[in-house]
Amino acid sequence: MLVDDDDGMPVFTFAPGAVLPGGARAWERLGVGYRCETWLAWSSVLWAPVVVKFPRPHQLDHPRARRSLCREVAALAGSLHPGLPRLYGDGTEAAQPHVVTEYVDGPALDEEIEERGAFNPLDVALLATQLLAVLRTVHARGLAHIDLKPANLVLRDARPVVLDFGSAREIGAPQPAGKLIGSPGYAAPELEAGAPISATMDVYGVGVVLHEALTGKVSFEPEVPANERPEPIAPPPSDAAELVMSMLDRRPAARPDVDAALRAFGGIARELDCPVWPDWV
Repeated sequence: MLVDDDDGMPVFTFAPGAVLPGGARAWERLGVGYRCETWLAWSSVLWAPVVVKFPRPHQLDHPRARRSLCREVAALAGSLHPGLPRLYGDGTEAAQPHVVTEYVDGPALDEEIEERGAFNPLDVALLATQLLAVLRTVHARGLAHIDLKPANLVLRDARPVVLDFGSAREIGAPQPAGKLIGSPGYAAPELEAGAPISATMDVYGVGVVLHEALTGKVSFEPEVPANERPEPIAPPPSDAAELVMSMLDRRPAARPDVDAALRAFGGIARELDCPVWPDWV
């Protein structure tokens, strides 16, 4: 059975316990994107909740929907990083393509920011080291996430897990013509301008996430194009704030790379008496 979503396009509706693509049983819909919808489901094999993602009804035969799921598989298959959900099932070649992943139980970062307000510099430094470590793993696979934002980060035991790799692209790949990749308000200026995919686009995305954590407020209005954005509000002065602002530089070459930012935030955490790795690393 189909119903229309808020965008006027159809989504599936499944009764609780109905069998979803991949064999897990429907629990509730978690979200709807441009091409795919995501469901919380129950796996009788694992005897545990899982997440099932598959194309919306009008996207079932669209090759870009299948490619979106393939990007999820490319990012997650075989990964052991605790900041990434485990891939349980690759159904990208099935008649109704789908992927089955680990269900990460916890609040999304945007919910956490809304509830607690601005984070202190130490908490931002710890969040940064965890996110940048995940990106280090993803970039080593030759991929950039491209759609980093608080809603795509779930806190499991207070540590972020990065979700939704449907927009991920190979580093160096050209962008498809005619459609913005990523989310308005979070996409790097050069991403919105159509430049080839780069790792520094993710550095900017993490910068926006951290800026929102430092200020407790949304950094950029989504309806304002990146090349017309005002400068973000400066957070209260701290070493963490200075580093975050450098990640938001409009010039990609002026931003720190992932490794440099990771070590800098680790140094800040150490100075605040909370080391996140041994001295000899």
